[in-house]
Amino acid sequence: MTVRSSMIRISMATLLLALAGMVNGAAAQPAAPAATAKPSHRVVACYFHRTVRCPTCMKIGSSIDAALKTGLAAELQQGRLEWTMLDFQDPRNQADTNAFRITGPTLVVMEVQNGKVINWKPLPKVWSLVGDRDAFFRYVQREVRAFLAASEGSAKSVTAK
Repeated sequence: MTVRSSMIRISMATLLLALAGMVNGAAAQPAAPAATAKPSHRVVACYFHRTVRCPTCMKIGSSIDAALKTGLAAELQQGRLEWTMLDFQDPRNQADTNAFRITGPTLVVMEVQNGKVINWKPLPKVWSLVGDRDAFFRYVQREVRAFLAASEGSAKSVTAK
């Protein structure tokens, strides 16, 4: 085996490992939830993506991540907001894909109470706003804040009963 063919094999192996990491979501992971137990009433922002993501899909995912971490850091830290990504083409996620009627990459915001989704909303404008960072951040943060506010109202009415 020549040095050149060894270098080519090493380069190909490195490229394949890098691609495998990107496909498996190793790049731009969402914020880890707080180490404490999850609150019984919280909001979850979930970006449903394809197994193989295009540059725009990856930019949307990283932009959602940045919007939430910069505008809603306290809520993430407190566990009132959870941020995650799911591969909607993975058979293990089929139940969620069907429940939220996912047919393409989509950001969904959901209100979760005692482990059950009680309200949810897709945020389709992430696609049209991906080229305008400020508008994208405002949109995502505004919609998630609205869910957080509604969630707080729901939690108060549940505890008052």
